[in-house]
Amino acid sequence: MSTTRVNYLIVGAGVFGASTALHLSKQKPSASVILIDRTPFPCPIAASHDINKAVRADYTDIFYCRLGLETLDCWKTDPLFKNYFHQSGMITIKNGVESLGRKIIENFKKLNVYYEAEVFEPAEMKTRFDGFFADGDYSHVDEVYYNPLSGWAEAARALEATTKAAVDIGVRYVAASISTLLLDAGHCTGVRTTDGQVFHAEHVILSTGAGTAKLIADSVPDKPELQVGRRITAAAVCEAAKDVTEEQKKRYKRMPVFVFDDGVTQGETMPITPDSQMKFIRDVPWKNTVRHEESGQSFSVPLTIPSKSQWTDPEDFPLGLKEEIEIVAKGIYGGKEATGGSFHGWKFLPILGEYVIRMLDGGLSSEEAERWAWDRDLEGLPPNPIEPKRELRDIKSQDANGSKQKSKL
Repeated sequence: MSTTRVNYLIVGAGVFGASTALHLSKQKPSASVILIDRTPFPCPIAASHDINKAVRADYTDIFYCRLGLETLDCWKTDPLFKNYFHQSGMITIKNGVESLGRKIIENFKKLNVYYEAEVFEPAEMKTRFDGFFADGDYSHVDEVYYNPLSGWAEAARALEATTKAAVDIGVRYVAASISTLLLDAGHCTGVRTTDGQVFHAEHVILSTGAGTAKLIADSVPDKPELQVGRRITAAAVCEAAKDVTEEQKKRYKRMPVFVFDDGVTQGETMPITPDSQMKFIRDVPWKNTVRHEESGQSFSVPLTIPSKSQWTDPEDFPLGLKEEIEIVAKGIYGGKEATGGSFHGWKFLPILGEYVIRMLDGGLSSEEAERWAWDRDLEGLPPNPIEPKRELRDIKSQDANGSKQKSKL
């Protein structure tokens, strides 16, 4: 059994892990850094691995609006990231949030930044954006918010480039699955892999996302004070990518990102990628709850078998997921292209590592430390509105005769 000791050990090579590795390698060049994940990078079943993700600063919370502006600047100017960013513009419709667009614009004014964002009447959706949304029904919509300076990024390619840049500077990448964390007097000192390797470090950074609850429970089942609890919930949404023709790609080349939450559609559509794919997302999450007997907990875990969570043949696509995508396509386009997956945090890939290092060095502001503290008081907090209420096991499948049945996911 081999044992390796380094200054920094980063577990998980998604957006948090890759960004942290890159910033560490730049800011602390004499430090030894290992970035470890279950497959060669980028991991194809990680939440960060996707064809594209929205990139924006459009937040009513001025704290995240400021962070969004910082990361947008990186996407547009940093040589590592700018080739993966596409400034397509972004439409947001969110019923039930009074004056959402005006609140965002007010934040831009407070931050004294240049902006082109606007709010307009829903009827204009019929004539704007080359008529792409002319067949949608927006009669029940309060207002439309549009920011031409927002856009999207090529997710998997940008993540791979970030990891490669860190490796090129000196970070060591290890492809191995983690079995357990190693703890000494309540402090994490390293990890043990499933093949018996042991890695120790002065600083262990867990960037394990949806797998965090199970990893901690497996490692210290008898320590209830260390368990994840309400801090993290593994969640999944349905995404579908449709290949488009060259003619469609040319016709819709100016299509913006569209986030439509009218209480029914609750989904997104993304512009066509360089690989000629259009993506639809249904933003109503599921969880995958399991019982962890050793620790006496129940929590949600990610699906780790691609055949249970990724499909390339439409015939294999579960019926319930088809229905989810049809809701989005019909709500946004009126059905016009219906035959034609880290959620909130991915866009911050260029700057996440900077803030992780500040945390390690005690350099976070009081507001940042309070918002992101692991040991913050969770008692009495209202339920998270985006926390999943549905279970993956309840997704409808379809048998060979086309009959509906419960999912076998």
